[in-house]
Amino acid sequence: MGLEFTDPGYGRVHFLTVACYMVQHEGYSDEMYVWVQTALRKYLEEGHTSEMIRQDAAQGPGRTKGIRRPADAPPIPRVAWSMTIADVAAQMQDPESYCKLIEQWGHTTLQEMGPLVLKRR
Repeated sequence: MGLEFTDPGYGRVHFLTVACYMVQHEGYSDEMYVWVQTALRKYLEEGHTSEMIRQDAAQGPGRTKGIRRPADAPPIPRVAWSMTIADVAAQMQDPESYCKLIEQWGHTTLQEMGPLVLKRR
């Protein structure tokens, strides 16, 4: 995260970094898991920009409800993630490789997060 805030070359994937980390660390409320799945799809598959995602977020569930998972919320299904931020950190060498790895992590997270939203739609 420090790199993303101090170097624009790293910072261009900030939405993906936050979204994937929060998804994989049970950080979102049930409503936000559904919203984030859609946002990841829009960003990764439809070419929405970070600014477009921010505009969507202003209309999303986070504007009226908390985005964080409440401490007393029911547990969510465990997912055996095939890629995590640790994989990115172990392989990155420069801003270009970092961004490619974060985008790969985004695709992997989107593909594997289905059990987290299956019963929440």
